[in-house]
Amino acid sequence: MVKNKNIKAAIFFGALVSILSFMLAGYFYFTAALVNTADNFLRSLEGKAADSPTMYLSDDFKHHVTTSLFSEYINENGLNNYVSANWGSRSLKSNRGSLVGVIQTKDKLLPATISLVKEGEQWKIYSFQIRSEQSQQNEETRQLPDQQTQLLLATDIMAIFIKSLEQKSMQLLYESAAAIWQNNTTVNTLDKAFERFYSENILMFNQVNNKQPIFEHVAKLDGDGFMLMAGFYEIEGQTLSFEQRYIYEGLAWKLVGLDVRLNK
Repeated sequence: MVKNKNIKAAIFFGALVSILSFMLAGYFYFTAALVNTADNFLRSLEGKAADSPTMYLSDDFKHHVTTSLFSEYINENGLNNYVSANWGSRSLKSNRGSLVGVIQTKDKLLPATISLVKEGEQWKIYSFQIRSEQSQQNEETRQLPDQQTQLLLATDIMAIFIKSLEQKSMQLLYESAAAIWQNNTTVNTLDKAFERFYSENILMFNQVNNKQPIFEHVAKLDGDGFMLMAGFYEIEGQTLSFEQRYIYEGLAWKLVGLDVRLNK
């Protein structure tokens, strides 16, 4: 009886190992294309490959990132001295993928996140983020910008929003948004969404430019990788609250959603 139990246990664990091995093999198989694109892209940064780095970049990446800005970013991080990369975390969901790991250059190790999108039959780089060592502390915060950058993002967008109210057109807000949002909205749609503010006293709204917002919670990532921030301003006894949603696109965080409310 004991022998039969041991045999059954051995069969069970053998089957479990086989299933896990199969899942692991599938995981590496389906994410191999992501790794190949990222590694080929990084090798092209050395300037020794025949391929141009831009051929690996998505249309949305190239929408906001100029050639000079891209070159400056590569040089600042020493990526033209690329040696190798190790991707400890890979994820794939529909036509989007993500790689998180470490890039080795001749001079240093760079914690990095590369997100990819499928354009046609090819995987392309949607965003490229070199992170700080401090961002490695835990899974939840490793991709978030520091608090100072969060503050700058929030105040810059609100300043653009106020300027758009002055002009009675959301053109400036539209131009500052992520390409992925621009592809799914129009200036006219944004005008209709915020037209209730066009009749308000613009001098009151201008006070926002001289204030810092009070955040309702720390910035956080949702399940789709969007960064969420929420806060408010107290102006003339009223509360101007906002919710902002960002995606890391190209080399920076870009706006993909904005909700503003005035509570009198």
